[in-house]
Order: sequence, then structure tokens, then C-alpha cells
Amino acid sequence: MNLLVDIGNTSIKFSSFVDKNLKKISQIRYSKKDLKSVTLFFKNKLKTHTKIYICSVVSEVDKVIIKNLKPYRNRLFFINKKRLSFLVHRTVNLRQLGNDRIINVLSAINIYPKSKFFIIVDLGTATTLDIIINKKYYGGVILPGLTTSYENLISLASGIKNMKFSNKSSIIGKNTNQALMSGFNVGYKIMIESYIKLIKTTYKRNFKVIFTGGYATSIDYKKTNFIYREDLTLLGIFFYHIFLNEKLRIIK
Repeated sequence: MNLLVDIGNTSIKFSSFVDKNLKKISQIRYSKKDLKSVTLFFKNKLKTHTKIYICSVVSEVDKVIIKNLKPYRNRLFFINKKRLSFLVHRTVNLRQLGNDRIINVLSAINIYPKSKFFIIVDLGTATTLDIIINKKYYGGVILPGLTTSYENLISLASGIKNMKFSNKSSIIGKNTNQALMSGFNVGYKIMIESYIKLIKTTYKRNFKVIFTGGYATSIDYKKTNFIYREDLTLLGIFFYHIFLNEKLRIIK
């Protein structure tokens, strides 16, 4: 049994797979101030998994894994985005493109092989919109994440306290919590939908829109034509490591 791991800025998503079948997706949170928990996580998983395939956007975590797990280095496999450069338009700076974003491109074009145009909305610590044209990464947008924006606001505004996020809210709030919920739910949704509309208008293509990321469920996308894929990045890691290593065809 092998393991797929997606390391984000505040959490780690993972899923085991056997014979190309993914099992249930799990998630743990971690702090960059205490990376011992990350080392322990990998040591425990290495007891029950033969190989671990990793997509990470956190260089300090990568360094800790490489340093503390040297005896297992032949069982740990990191994404090498240079091997996926054929998926990136020549005008894009590959060096500055995050591993997760190019892996999501690989995932989308393999999950939906009949589609050539995608907008991938990833709601994590940051919110990103990535545009795929003719099955190549064409560029993107980076916005402050939903909770990142909220946490920054409450740290600066003394009259605003912590609250629970919900995707049910009115347009106009009758108290501070309701008003905040409108801003961070309705307002955020309007912002993202407006960006999507602008991209569609600018490029005049029928884009397939995919939502993913830890906070994607905070946005009420169910009444739209958008698709939610919790497994988008993990499947991308699967396509990269398994298909590439077995020399099977990656859809271009």
C-alpha cells in the first residue's frame, strides 16, 4: 500500500491507494512553529506504507522531511515540476509556479479528458484561480484566503470577535456576526464569480470550473455550474507518480 500526501501551508491531506484505487481522504493540521509533528506523521505512515508520494508548497517542511527521514529517502518521492513543463505555456514563469497548481492542471485534464479549458479555484491559505487553455497552464490569480483575510481583520479590529463560518447567510446582516458572514460568504462568492465571469468574457471560451481546497465548502457553489473536487490535488499526485513512473500515457 502506498500513500499520496498534499502538504499545504497549514494542513496535510493524504490518502492511501492500492492497485490505483484511492481510499478515504484524511487531513491533519500542523504549525510551522513545531514541525516535529510532521516528522512523526511520516514515520508513522512509513510503518504501514511502502512508498509515499509528496506534493508540497512549503520548503521548510521539505527540508525537515529530507533531513529527519534520510534512512527512508528511497521511499519518499517529491514532485519535480520540470517534468511537467509541457503543461505550462511558454509565457509562464515555471520557476514561480507552485507544485500544487501545476499538479492540479495535470489532474483536471486527466479527470476530464474531453475538456480543454478550465478555471481551477483553490481555496486554501490563499485563494488561487488558475486558467488552463488548450490543456496548458496559461496564468492565474492569487487572492488572500478566506480565513486569512478574516484572521487579519479580527487581529486589527478590536470590536470583532471570532465566529464560526457558515455558507448560509443573508445579503444584509442585522448584527456584527451576520454582517461579517455576508462579507466573507456572499462577498467572497461574488468576488470569485466576478473573476470567473471576467475570465470567460476575456478569453471567450467555455471553461469547466473546478473548486478545490480546504475552504471550498465554505462557499455555496451548489446552485452554480461549478464542480467541487476534494481529491483534485491528490489525484494529480497519483497521475504524476504512478502514470509517469509506469510510462503510461499522460493525456496532453
